[in-house]
Amino acid sequence: MTEPETHLGDAPTPARTEAATTACAPSTTTPQPVTADWVRGVVVEAQHIPPAAGPGFYDDAAEVLRGIGLIQLDPLTRVSTAQRLTTLTRLPRSARAEEVDSSLWPAGAPLHREPVSFEAFTKVACVFPIEDWPLLQLRRERVRETYGRQLDTGMRERIREVVAAAPDGSQIGAIEAALGTTRTTGWSWSEIKQAAELMVRTGELVITARNGIIRLFDLPERALPAAVLQAAHLPPEQLRADLARRAAGTLGVMTVADFAHHYHLASADAAHGIALAGLTELRVPGWKDLGYCDPQLLQRPPEDLPPAGTAPAAQSRLIGPFDPLLRDRGRARRIFGFDYTFEAYVPKDKRRYGHYVMAVLSGTELVGRVDLQRVGPVLQINRVFPEPGHGTRSVTARVRAGARTLGTQLGTRVQLPEDL
Repeated sequence: MTEPETHLGDAPTPARTEAATTACAPSTTTPQPVTADWVRGVVVEAQHIPPAAGPGFYDDAAEVLRGIGLIQLDPLTRVSTAQRLTTLTRLPRSARAEEVDSSLWPAGAPLHREPVSFEAFTKVACVFPIEDWPLLQLRRERVRETYGRQLDTGMRERIREVVAAAPDGSQIGAIEAALGTTRTTGWSWSEIKQAAELMVRTGELVITARNGIIRLFDLPERALPAAVLQAAHLPPEQLRADLARRAAGTLGVMTVADFAHHYHLASADAAHGIALAGLTELRVPGWKDLGYCDPQLLQRPPEDLPPAGTAPAAQSRLIGPFDPLLRDRGRARRIFGFDYTFEAYVPKDKRRYGHYVMAVLSGTELVGRVDLQRVGPVLQINRVFPEPGHGTRSVTARVRAGARTLGTQLGTRVQLPEDL
């Protein structure tokens, strides 16, 4: 099932006040002019990516998730999983890859621990901090309105019965075994799995825990903290505004399209949320659309933000293809001038850069990219590609530094080709 853009405001609600309606009217204020360098500094600073050898802003993966709001999931492990790469980039060199998953999905039965995260979808699978469950309530309602009739009532009830009987949540294989003979194989989903996955999208089931890499389906009323469940019933306009503020805090500066892409919303609903949130309009050189940010950002002295340009090579970090800095390809082009295409599914003879390419972050710039892979105990660098305006020697030094940090976190040694 492919979800459409989520429309949060199709029907008027009793909670829509005159003040909220006024907030959605076109702004009469003059947008604040800012520089492209200032925007890059704000965007990079919002991610709290520390120098490799320095102390980190975050202590573990759970704190990273709370800070950046969502982490895209992807099963490819040519280097490491998407959630590990995104998290490790925001942690110091001392962090270890094997600690990431246990931090996002703490071991132990849901009945005996507070969940840290829940899994849901923007357009793709992501993990979100448990505190943000209420912010996606309107999205869940929209999916229920659009697809709810596809769920057979009897099937829904039987799935809930199986899940309810498993105190720690149930993996999809156990649900299938209890209800039918057809099993999911790869992308060939059984009818039961299709129903269970749709129930996750509608909020009738929730995934807050894993058994290893296997997701556990659970009942929201059992798995989620009471305060989180209650907050999902806040007025719709408050949820819209809070979601926009959440995105602005994560992205630093965003357009309506950036916000819509981040949570897979319709443009009109993204604009509605931004207006309700009271964000400041920005005019950025070269942007056809207005930017928006938290008003307090404009009060910060320039020295509080990362200086424009590159940083010493030793401070460089490698950025994964599903990282918040790269997952919106259009945004990466607009802010960093970095045109990225993920080529893992491109035929080998048609790839420009490589199977699994990571970006090289130096200061507030993406200065190059590197094709690399993990082969047993070795993190193997295949090729380095400087961006225009950056020399091969300089970018290679930054790749080496970033790869050494990542290699330490992954528990591997780094291997470079002889010509580097």
